[in-house]
Amino acid sequence: MNFSSTEIEGLWVWVANIAAVIAVFHAIRYAQWKKLFAETQFQHLYLGATVFVTLLWQLKADITPLVSLHFLMSMTLTVMFRWQFALLASVLALAGLTWSGKAPIELFGVNVITTGVVPVAASHFIFRWVDEHLPDNFFVLLFGACFFGSAMTALASGLSLMIGLWLGSSAYDFARISSEYFLFLPIILPPEAVVNGMLLSSIMVFKPDWVQSFDYHRYFDDK
Repeated sequence: MNFSSTEIEGLWVWVANIAAVIAVFHAIRYAQWKKLFAETQFQHLYLGATVFVTLLWQLKADITPLVSLHFLMSMTLTVMFRWQFALLASVLALAGLTWSGKAPIELFGVNVITTGVVPVAASHFIFRWVDEHLPDNFFVLLFGACFFGSAMTALASGLSLMIGLWLGSSAYDFARISSEYFLFLPIILPPEAVVNGMLLSSIMVFKPDWVQSFDYHRYFDDK
């Protein structure tokens, strides 16, 4: 979900801009640039995934004049490339959305938070928690992190958008936000879970070397 209108204003916009800059700075600082520059396959894979997400975000549905729905793909990006490159890919996809006129440049920082920082952070912590604390079973990881986790990233993105709407617009009180936007959350959770879960399950089984956060031998080798 992202804002597609400039009705959000005030202090919240500046706070979001600062938070977005800090998050992107840390992503750039801690990203595995040596790996990206050294491995041609990783370069092609990352570029292809970024272009794919950028084009996918163009297929959005305007549920109101203010808010649009689209797939996030945050879990897939995070599991494949880790959170740093996942966030940067999301920012590039949002830049494409903004360049095409489907998202306001004035709210670029706010949209970075709702469509990039929040879902990528949720993806990172959910996948890491499932991987470290639950049994070493591929199906537990697949359904607990990839399917259920993807749904939770969409939920986190939607809730952050509603909070931003509540903080940044005097025209929207909690009752109006609940009646107009909260009802859309159950609609976006299953598709996000299915698309990310199916894509990640295929990649982790057939192309495990493409996934930076997944140890194939830990889950499939005989113990």
